[in-house]
Amino acid sequence: MRRISGIVWVLFLLASCKSEVAGELSALYSAVPSRSIAVMHFDSCEDALPILLDSTSVFRSLDYGRLSRAEMVLSYDYSAGLIPLLVLDAGRASADTSAMVRKLLDQAAENKLFCFYSGERLPKRSALLLSPSKALIAEAGEHIISGVSIMDAEGFRESLALADGSKGSIFLRNGSAARLIPRNMLKSYFTRKELVRFFGGVSEWTVLNFGSYSREGIDVAFREPGSARYLSSLFAGMEAGDCNSASAVPDSAEFVLGLCLDDPRAYLHVWEECLDVRAELSRYKGRLASLRKSAGKNPSVWWTEKSPKEIVRVIWDGQEVLLVRPAKKARASGLAENPYPGFIPALLGDAFRISDDSMCASAGGWMALGSAEAVSAWLEAPRGAFLSGMPRKAKYYLINPEFSIVAGSKNTVLNVN
Repeated sequence: MRRISGIVWVLFLLASCKSEVAGELSALYSAVPSRSIAVMHFDSCEDALPILLDSTSVFRSLDYGRLSRAEMVLSYDYSAGLIPLLVLDAGRASADTSAMVRKLLDQAAENKLFCFYSGERLPKRSALLLSPSKALIAEAGEHIISGVSIMDAEGFRESLALADGSKGSIFLRNGSAARLIPRNMLKSYFTRKELVRFFGGVSEWTVLNFGSYSREGIDVAFREPGSARYLSSLFAGMEAGDCNSASAVPDSAEFVLGLCLDDPRAYLHVWEECLDVRAELSRYKGRLASLRKSAGKNPSVWWTEKSPKEIVRVIWDGQEVLLVRPAKKARASGLAENPYPGFIPALLGDAFRISDDSMCASAGGWMALGSAEAVSAWLEAPRGAFLSGMPRKAKYYLINPEFSIVAGSKNTVLNVN
């Protein structure tokens, strides 16, 4: 699961404004238990497993014979160990008469895998189920017999409308973020608590669509039932803003989180509505009031005055700064004390919190906030190459050593390193 978890929770990901496209319904979903937290449907087992599982997985050591080209679903159970269940389309094969099925069953036994063969209970299909867990196989069999499956999970059927990958799609249950997110994921940039809380609130389901058997160019969509409590609602109807940060981000950057705003005031309004629905608005306003008292200005007033078109958090060579591109070009200035420390994370959340934003400087129309050392390093750093391939318009982006995700005008694209 480690590899696919990295693909998945890349999501820093606020939301795509992707329209719903009806996907073809696979009968294999009927074999997936309803409490599964990740469901991966692909049209070729042989091609899909290498991008989903690392080379040590027992599923990659089996000889599937003619079933290697079979349609498959790989799912993970809601358990501490993230137990996998592989479901293969066996066509009209019989467990008793098909030599290939019998051979695969023998291999499964040798590799301490448990099996269940469903001959006629799935619509127009027979299926072979494999798992290292006897209990999970028994549960899956009971689900098939009773007619209960992942199709009965809240929001899953609706999320199928977003599954339009020509090779396959992955469905992730955001409410199970604590189970899905790897322990070490992005640990240098965020606490695990922050990641779980954030990703768990992005949407109800996240769908990754694969147009090829590659970990690049993965299309990301979000299933949120029209509720402002999900962070994906922030970008649902928002226009992409100009993306000019290539000129400001140091060439040696290792982590970049950017927000591009076509209408900064409208964004803040929707963000506050989201906080209100999530019962977090009072705490938010309390932070703003505290900063107004200490700095002499309300952060929301500062936001209106600056009308920031881009906000970027960047880490390079052991340094970290926040970059702000105001609507009115910032006048060049040297290192000075930041009169409004803490304003950006108070307004936008902990994703944009850095350890020290006490100093500031401006160059090239951008303001840089950080420690004296970091801001000085930014002023001297070569810039212009790291984000040279970015689109002209975007909503947000996250680039780090594990993956990159960019939400453009029409879709959100994920690339996994």
